[in-house]
Amino acid sequence: MDTLTVTLISVGILLLIPVLIFLIIMCVVAIMYEGIFGRRYEIYETPLLPDAADYPDLIAQSVTFPSEKKYSYTGCYYYNKNYKEFKALIVFAHGIFDGHLSYLPQIAYFAERGYKIFAYDNTGSHMSGGKNLRGLPQSAIDLSAALRYIQTDLPILLFGHSWGGYAVSAVSLYGDFKIKGIFVQSGFNRTTDMLLDEGAKMYGRFVYMLSPYIKLYERIKFGKRSRYTAEQGIKRAEANGAKIMILHSVDDDVISLKNSVLSNVTKTPNISFISAKNKGHNSMNSDDSIRHKADLENHFIEEYHGSGTRAQRVSFYAENGDKHLYHELDGELMAKAAEFFDSAVRGKKSK
Repeated sequence: MDTLTVTLISVGILLLIPVLIFLIIMCVVAIMYEGIFGRRYEIYETPLLPDAADYPDLIAQSVTFPSEKKYSYTGCYYYNKNYKEFKALIVFAHGIFDGHLSYLPQIAYFAERGYKIFAYDNTGSHMSGGKNLRGLPQSAIDLSAALRYIQTDLPILLFGHSWGGYAVSAVSLYGDFKIKGIFVQSGFNRTTDMLLDEGAKMYGRFVYMLSPYIKLYERIKFGKRSRYTAEQGIKRAEANGAKIMILHSVDDDVISLKNSVLSNVTKTPNISFISAKNKGHNSMNSDDSIRHKADLENHFIEEYHGSGTRAQRVSFYAENGDKHLYHELDGELMAKAAEFFDSAVRGKKSK
């Protein structure tokens, strides 16, 4: 083998090594990403899941509507039977690994105050179609599909929690939906920041070294949508005339304060903040509800020494859980949300 051939082979190997390293890292990132988002999340078995039957005055009208991926979403229009006319239509966006039924207490609360509500399950979640969740940007894509589907002469308001908090914040980047008001509960600002923080909890801080690859993988899956932030969407919504209220608890251990919508948006006359304390991630629940949930989980861990099965958990929660207390809302915070929506519909600044 002559010298030139050896040189060419050596150069080829040197060029191939970084390509192989890149491909290996991308495979690792894909496995990690799809391990979280690459499956469906069905309605979980629990006696504590809210049900429309718990609210006798609440009327539910089920609908389906199409996605851009050709499967169907399932949602419901909700309203209180004592109302014939409504102040506005509130569109609910739920949190990740969940569905809209968990938010029936909030839905019923607003329905009792004269609002009509549209709530739906996201891609790969509960009653909607889709093979899996796809990723964090999907919640805003799902909300944009819902907003294109609904036809109403009522003013449109948005309420979103966690994954849904990102959705209601970013969705204005998907089109002009003529939104009057947006309430953001425990939302995050940037999808990749959330992925890195949650990945570090699961796999260790080395995940931060994978940041460029994670961003690239999400870019491949979602295109330019992967770069949309809540901050950008709220700026667009405000410019289009929407009013925004943002709630976040400083002790939220799911979405850190630094990654929150609240910390990444500038307060203006049309954007108001509620910085709560000791409310955790489910910040609209009452203090008694938050304590009850924590006590149940701690007692379950003690009872089964941290290794109980799903069936044991269901049985334990059925025997020891108080469904009403488990979902009890914080009256003061809910009143602020209702006052905010009322003011947004009237076109006046909320207090």
